[in-house]
Amino acid sequence: MATNQEKAKVRAEISAIRIRPEEREKASSAIYDRIKSFEAWQNAQTVLLYAPLPDEPDVMRFFDTSKRVCFPRFKADRGYESAIVESIQDLVVGKFGIQEPPAEADEVNASDIDITLVPGLAFDDACNRLGRGRGFYDRWLPQISGIKIGIGFDHQLIESVPTETHDHQLEMVVVPSRAMNQ
Repeated sequence: MATNQEKAKVRAEISAIRIRPEEREKASSAIYDRIKSFEAWQNAQTVLLYAPLPDEPDVMRFFDTSKRVCFPRFKADRGYESAIVESIQDLVVGKFGIQEPPAEADEVNASDIDITLVPGLAFDDACNRLGRGRGFYDRWLPQISGIKIGIGFDHQLIESVPTETHDHQLEMVVVPSRAMNQ
């Protein structure tokens, strides 16, 4: 089977799994506790979060006023940039209906980011990630410095993520039950 077909199959299988709100809350809390205990998180000055979709772990709890917190903002060239926000309430609905910093929010240099939390549909022990299929993160992540941590639920951890040369491997993946390093 071709890699694109394998990816489509995994996306369909993972997307078909529904997680109840109370399960999402419990899993998100476990992920939060695990990451907050990392020395890298404690030492980070600038962190890049993402506005989660309903089928993703809730990472808004990572908003920490002792750090510079930024979120992805969609650009006209079909890419992303990171922009700083002072409060979750500063986020506005952007492209694809996803919350993002407003246009007037200051852009953060990609080399200033210490930790990036990365969403995905599937992950594996080798820290490979399968996204939603548009390649936005795979094009953007190589430009960002610091540690990139994939965030997912236990059911999103699979034996092997189908990959291609353009797919960006992460330094770490965290699910409620454990953390994997590259």
